[in-house]
Amino acid sequence: MCLYRNDVMNPLGQTILKDVSRSFYLSMRVLPKTMRDPISLGYLLARASDTLADTGDLDASLRFEMLTGLRDILHGADSSDWLRRLERDVIPRQQHVGEKSLLEKMHGVLAWLESLREASDSVAADHDQPALPPSISSRQHAAILTVMDHILRGQRLDIERFELQQGFQFSLDAELDEYCFLVAGSVGEFWTEIGAISLGEFSHIETAKLKRWGANYGKGLQLINILRDLPSDLKAGRCYLPHVDATDRDALMAESLRWRTQARRYLEDGQSYAQSLVKRRIRAATALPGLIGERTLDLMDAADWYELEQGVKISRREVYRSAWDALIV
Repeated sequence: MCLYRNDVMNPLGQTILKDVSRSFYLSMRVLPKTMRDPISLGYLLARASDTLADTGDLDASLRFEMLTGLRDILHGADSSDWLRRLERDVIPRQQHVGEKSLLEKMHGVLAWLESLREASDSVAADHDQPALPPSISSRQHAAILTVMDHILRGQRLDIERFELQQGFQFSLDAELDEYCFLVAGSVGEFWTEIGAISLGEFSHIETAKLKRWGANYGKGLQLINILRDLPSDLKAGRCYLPHVDATDRDALMAESLRWRTQARRYLEDGQSYAQSLVKRRIRAATALPGLIGERTLDLMDAADWYELEQGVKISRREVYRSAWDALIV
């Protein structure tokens, strides 16, 4: 039995999104109905895994095991033991009200994902011809599994490298680029896949090129997060910048500038991506993170190390300005 209709925003997702991320909830409201549920569900699963990965007062090995367990559940493993462990060991450690609420409702989130698979199974059961093309629900379900496989792999690698090993640092630019793809670039591909599945006419650009732009867009946004958090990550014993002396601030600032330049190139692909989209509301929702990202890069370009240590964040006024600019992309 399918628990949720797929043509309107799922009420569970609506409730949790408000608690977890008001801004993302508002973004989802402007999307066409056929995109809202799969995008919202994918976001909640990714936010849950991110919460698991970042609960710092939990032992790294436990967080690694919980992420591995979530991956297995998404591919059909029984969730009972995992949910009990989540309730016993993880939920009591949560300080963020919204993230705690999300983890408390994980049974419902997983049931929501299962409803997509059940909807696709029911469509298949209504036909005698096994060669029929996959249903929209089954393709959305597959897209969610694909992006979560990437994200969970990136999160598990992050724990394995920086917490379960000693003294790890990327040695190649390609390693950082791969990490950015796993945890964020894959989301650009997911957005593209869901748009094409749900709307048909999603962009004026062919899907393969659009996926490449979307992946670069996500990687650019992740690079901004990494560069913004560089001082705090160093204090925690992490350096994501390849082949640089983590004790040399001048070298770190020079490498930060180099990667900010790369981030801007990726954001240019993101704006090309947004401009190619057919529907105005989706263009605006897609362009907004990049516009905020560009203004964040401007602040980092003007900041010294002390200012980076204090934290770089654009003002609420600049966020509103970005939102207005997104409407005319």
